[in-house]
Amino acid sequence: MMNLRPHKRSVPMIPIVSLIDIMVILLIFFIATTTFKKNSDRNKAHLEIALPTSAVMGGAAPQRDVRVAISVDKKRDLFLDGTPIPIENLATALQTLKGANPSVKLELEADSDAPLGLLIKIWDALRAAGVSVNDVPARIQRAAPQPTAH
Repeated sequence: MMNLRPHKRSVPMIPIVSLIDIMVILLIFFIATTTFKKNSDRNKAHLEIALPTSAVMGGAAPQRDVRVAISVDKKRDLFLDGTPIPIENLATALQTLKGANPSVKLELEADSDAPLGLLIKIWDALRAAGVSVNDVPARIQRAAPQPTAH
């Protein structure tokens, strides 16, 4: 005999409470693992600099101090902390910067294609501003460690 009465089907339900629990856990995870970068000046131009790579200086990079960058890009344009500056005005700008903040630290970010003559002009401007060239490290890209054969 055939049953002709319609069967009562249960309405599928999604347990909202457990989904909320999962969302809260994900939210806490994302907040806890997110790192925030401080953008000192949003109006600075984005410089594309291909830093030279050193295969000899392997290992993890040391902790970086917050430094004002003297940058040279691919087009050989000079920037002081993201602001374009002619090489002739660099010494004066550095003296003004040191006068405003005597404890300021500098670093050199030069594109790997930057000519040596331009770098020497930068060093001359540093000396003219009373800054020791030894106190201005050059930022480089560290090469990935090569696997050693045993």
